Amino acid sequence: MKPGLRKYVCDLTLDLNTVNRHLSLSKKNRRKVTWRREEQPYPDHPERFEDCEQVLCREGLTGRCYWEVEWSGGSGTDIGVTYKGISRRGGGGDCCLGWNDKSWSLFCSDNSY
Repeated sequence: MKPGLRKYVCDLTLDLNTVNRHLSLSKKNRRKVTWRREEQPYPDHPERFEDCEQVLCREGLTGRCYWEVEWSGGSGTDIGVTYKGISRRGGGGDCCLGWNDKSWSLFCSDNSY
C-alpha cells in the first residue's frame, strides 16, 4: 500500500456531458479544461451546465479520495465537489459550485486561496 495521501488517489476524467460551452476539454484524455471566449459546439444534453462555467468528473467519489489540480493563467479558479443532484439550468446559486447546500468549492488565485 502507498504511504500517506497517495494511497487515496482517485483517477478522474472530465465529463463531456456536463461541460459548459465556454470550456473546452482536451481531446486526448479529458483531463485538461480551458476557458474559451467563443462557445464550443457541444450537443445539447440535460446534464450540461448552461450558465456556470464548470464541468464535473465522470467518476463519483466515495470514502477518502485524493487528487491534485494544476492551474495556470487567468485571475483564479474554483475547485469543488458536489452531490449528483446539483441543478444544471439557470444562472442562480443553485447551479454554481460552492453557492448552495449541494456543493463546496475552494477558490485559488496567484496570491490566495
